[in-house]
Amino acid sequence: MLKILHQTIILVLSLTLLITFSFSATAKSDEGLSSSRPDKLKINRNKVKLQIPEKFKEGPFKTERWLTLPEGFEITLFAAGLGKVRFMVVGDDGHIYATVPKSGKVLVLPDKNRDGVADEIFVFASRLDRPHGLAFRGKDLFVAETGRILKLTDNNADLKADKIKVISEDVPPGGGHWTRTLVIGDDDMLYLSAGSSCNICIEKDIRRAAILRYPLSGGKGELYAKGLRNSVGLAFHPKTKELWASNNGRDRLGDDLPPEELNRIIYGGDYGWPYCYGQKIPDPDFGNDKRCRSTIAPVVEMQAHSAPLGINFGFGLDFPDYLKNMLYIAFHGSWNRSKPTGYKLIGIPFKNGFPAGPPVDIVTGWLQGRKKWGRPVAPLVGSDGALYLSDDSAGAIYRINPVKKK
Repeated sequence: MLKILHQTIILVLSLTLLITFSFSATAKSDEGLSSSRPDKLKINRNKVKLQIPEKFKEGPFKTERWLTLPEGFEITLFAAGLGKVRFMVVGDDGHIYATVPKSGKVLVLPDKNRDGVADEIFVFASRLDRPHGLAFRGKDLFVAETGRILKLTDNNADLKADKIKVISEDVPPGGGHWTRTLVIGDDDMLYLSAGSSCNICIEKDIRRAAILRYPLSGGKGELYAKGLRNSVGLAFHPKTKELWASNNGRDRLGDDLPPEELNRIIYGGDYGWPYCYGQKIPDPDFGNDKRCRSTIAPVVEMQAHSAPLGINFGFGLDFPDYLKNMLYIAFHGSWNRSKPTGYKLIGIPFKNGFPAGPPVDIVTGWLQGRKKWGRPVAPLVGSDGALYLSDDSAGAIYRINPVKKK
């Protein structure tokens, strides 16, 4: 009874905070962009048919699929039949590299004829332990397994790793949240997120529910930020060089609590979990006002249980400015909400290095009523200026770009 009362009171407070939380206006005269009010952008969108190459017309793509995109855009199936594909990165060779944790593989998908469809699927590395996050530095590919960091090198450019070196075993393995996301900063340091081992608990291992930092050479990591239950998405702002992270809130507080988060990560920051959530609101199981006072509240709150995973800034896209100046976030979708939510790609407008408007839908349509046929995982800016999006439910990668003028 007390927990239900807590949920009701906190939901009212949270909605009040969300309503009063203001963003600076960013409306421009760009085609396709209008402003329904100073702090709310509206993107005109149309339902379009997913372009499915003949070779991919099987499984979930045996039938026509329709998605809703910004006006003047198209979406193509870049690759399919990939299994539970997760995170992606672009190599120095311009090819897309992608992890498939469940099969222990890193794939590479070249598009040498630049037709927007992968030519072939190569296995760059296999027999890995749930590889997830990956990042390039030169020709070295750093991959985060669930309990180690690897460095993979392809010396003869045959799209197969010739050398795999373990550079750190100082990574907390497995647990309820077993994925490890990896990015490299301008300081030549590796940043790795490790989720909690549980839904809600006090961790014995300080490396969990945290972001860790390592030298490129590997070895022992240091605690960079804590109180982050499951920050699957990490990205550095290309201009300010600040680190941003999505975060998945706890379960079992109802359909609309706690909010999912976008956080600006600072060294030594405490982001609250398991003691607090949202705007420093005490958790009913562990929190209190005093403990929450010194924590850092999220910059942006999003619908509970949307499951924000990969994030990526769009500055390198060959898109109109209003779509380039965004942080893209993949909503993997809910599993425990009475009415399903998520299952889409959203964008948060950025200006001067900071969010300048509330989240807006970019691509929707994977959720049809209570049924879903796909689950977005991670967005990626390709070497061709297109936006790529992985889907671990449909086993696919999509390519999103403006329709070419004839």
